[in-house]
Amino acid sequence: ELGFNENMVNLFIQLGILKEIERTGWVLKGIRTPESVADHNLRTTLIAMILGNKYKEIDKKKLLEMSLVHDLGTIKLGDVVTEHGIEVVGNQKSQRDEEKKVIQDLLKPLGKDANRYIKLWEEYTEQKTIEARFLKQVEKLEMAIQALEYENSERNIENLQEFWENTEQYLEGKELEPIFRELQRIRKSR
Repeated sequence: ELGFNENMVNLFIQLGILKEIERTGWVLKGIRTPESVADHNLRTTLIAMILGNKYKEIDKKKLLEMSLVHDLGTIKLGDVVTEHGIEVVGNQKSQRDEEKKVIQDLLKPLGKDANRYIKLWEEYTEQKTIEARFLKQVEKLEMAIQALEYENSERNIENLQEFWENTEQYLEGKELEPIFRELQRIRKSR
């Protein structure tokens, strides 16, 4: 037996909100039909799945579950921008505290299973484990891929250099830097 209740069904419905929340960074740049948080999360998780297989020391199940829960706070708070390029804007700690409350509340219908997902979210925000740090790299890599797609589109969009700078600060000297450098090469060759 699955052991579900109407609150769990309501949670499943609320998860759909991720499909409606536009990524704020792209909205601020005037992109008319920006990706949603769900769009970003799907590609981030798929990239994590593919690249995570290349590292024996990474717990793949943990990595994928962490990827799937890391943006849940946006369901109630929206997609809050805390960085512009290499500059930190806003209070990241208070943002994390708010997000944690939202996620705890959101996942309440899961009972004791909620704790596992909350711990994964906390682990991601603390950036102390190999899975958390790797996922941060993947998330930034996905953002650069999205920036490249917007730059290559027919749309007349503002300069997206800040997204490239933000990605570079997270990937320079890290495992995924070679992929980022390939994206930069593709960007320069267009």
